[in-house]
Amino acid sequence: MNQDLRTPRVLPGTVVGRNVFRLEGEYWTIVYDGEVYRLPDTAGLRYLAHLLQRPGQQVPAVDLAGVARTPSGSPKTAAAELARVKATRSIRAAMQRIAAHNAPLIAHLRATIKTGTSCVYTPDPRLPVEWEF
Repeated sequence: MNQDLRTPRVLPGTVVGRNVFRLEGEYWTIVYDGEVYRLPDTAGLRYLAHLLQRPGQQVPAVDLAGVARTPSGSPKTAAAELARVKATRSIRAAMQRIAAHNAPLIAHLRATIKTGTSCVYTPDPRLPVEWEF
């Protein structure tokens, strides 16, 4: 595919003014504030999509990273720490890639995405953002 993935363009079926965070094959189509671009799939983008679909919901890093739990149902301490580090690094890397394309979206994500043992997307209730997935 020789298409320049950094060139904003309106994709078929995309309504201008809508916010989109959708995996289409091996690429994510991202639309925010009227800018459209595509990025190759990564774990960090999948983690961001998971959080954006659950505003206000605390998502344990072990769930994002897919780390197995012990039979008792509680995460292993070492596994939980590895999951926290993996999720945080992956999300930060994805956000750096987004920053190269869309300043308003990265400002929104930096203000609303929190990472750690649990990760959460907490948009300002006074400025709701609706996403299509």
